[in-house]
Amino acid sequence: MKTLIAFSRGLGAVALVSLASAASAAAAVDPLLSLSLRGVRDGRVTPGEPVGVAVRLSVPARSTAAIVIAPERGRWTDAISLELARDSGDRAVAVGAVMGKPDTPRITVDARSAAGGLWLISSAAMQAVPPGNYVVRAQLNVDNGSGWKGRVRSAPLRLTVVPVSTEPARVTQRTAALAFEAVAADRPEAAAGMLDAQLKLTPDDRSLLLLRAAIAEQAGNETAALALVNRAARGIASKAPPPADLHTAQARLQAKLLAPLASGAAPVPPAWSALPAFLLPTVTPEMLRPIKPAAGATAAAPVVTPPVARAVAPTAAAPVSVTVPASSGRVGVPAAGQVVPTDELNEAAIVADAAGQWAATARAKSSYSNPSYGPGRATGAPDVPVAGNSADAWCPATRQGGLDWLEVTFARPVRATGVRVRQNDTAGAIVKVEAFEPDGTSHVWWEGVDPYRAPVVRTIAWFALRVPPTAYAVSRVKVTLNLDAGSGYKQVDAVQLVAASAP
Repeated sequence: MKTLIAFSRGLGAVALVSLASAASAAAAVDPLLSLSLRGVRDGRVTPGEPVGVAVRLSVPARSTAAIVIAPERGRWTDAISLELARDSGDRAVAVGAVMGKPDTPRITVDARSAAGGLWLISSAAMQAVPPGNYVVRAQLNVDNGSGWKGRVRSAPLRLTVVPVSTEPARVTQRTAALAFEAVAADRPEAAAGMLDAQLKLTPDDRSLLLLRAAIAEQAGNETAALALVNRAARGIASKAPPPADLHTAQARLQAKLLAPLASGAAPVPPAWSALPAFLLPTVTPEMLRPIKPAAGATAAAPVVTPPVARAVAPTAAAPVSVTVPASSGRVGVPAAGQVVPTDELNEAAIVADAAGQWAATARAKSSYSNPSYGPGRATGAPDVPVAGNSADAWCPATRQGGLDWLEVTFARPVRATGVRVRQNDTAGAIVKVEAFEPDGTSHVWWEGVDPYRAPVVRTIAWFALRVPPTAYAVSRVKVTLNLDAGSGYKQVDAVQLVAASAP
């Protein structure tokens, strides 16, 4: 059974568990059997929509008995039947099946431990159920065995079947339920396809993004999973902390991504688990349009407030002398690439380049704060409209003092011809660029002194590197900065990997 536990809060997938306590002889009390719907927000489903039902076995309140459920044949879950009927006394119109198998054939429930699992009424069974009012009911029946014997029934659980609707909430619930059914049947690729098809229509549906992230993580594609979680978090107010589930997911996935980087082992996940291309962030012309000065005003550098309002010296018109610390290795010696002259760069063309791929995840040596100014702010397409300080860009913890670095990962490893780095504040500090294959093999693409020279009026600057088409796929790029190159805080808004054309 494929159990989604990381992001599928809407589905509420329940793993089959049994919490054992000390066994005892058959108890004088009967166990309690209770039901609750999973993934059904208002007690309503549509025809053909699978229905998840959590089944729980417990003892009555204040009971000190320990009840052993140990059927003579099969497992304890085999003794539970679940049905859908028009009313409590009517015959069943559909039946449910348990998802997976429990760890043990028998269980013990008492005041401190209970047992439960997930039963599913399949989409095929629900397809034959017309709209109307129904009840879900369950029964535990043990005739023979070494423990409790008898029959108990659950209270009926109301469920309404409504006609298929295009209402967004209904479509989301139905899509999620069908995808979960596919995962439970060990068909994760089909589940991802269902979610991708709906996300193409509603790309910011948070519950579907999180479920898709869970499937990607289960397939071993933590990069795609983290990108999906970050996308789900995008709609949250920038001043509000992310919900606990998103924060936990982000931290867990970052840790998973760092583990293979440290060990050098990075298994290649299946292609279907990758982040769909249509979910890669895009930038609009409005986002890139510079702010016009007020009538009668002269053009000047934007008025910005640097982190915690610390003063930043204005950018000088004269060239800045940059000395690369010895620890950065070779100085001024290109390894494989050449820096593209500034006059050959056009932001609109870069953003529209079909061969370009924006970073999906990122980490850094340090950050001024997180999530604002954190490495995640350097993922996706450019979203800082004007030059200067912005909490929507990555910013190292300190203004000056040695080297710092930003490492970004891309959703689709590709053969590459270069990389482009968008710097929105104090450009000209890049001293080294490295590329990594999916297995961790590194390649120094360039190392030296950034030739950029700041103009009088501060502008956003691109550092672009052109390399011969690689014979290997590139999945990560690391950019090292000399923080002593210039007096201000260095900030990076976006990083784009440029793919080589197919041979």
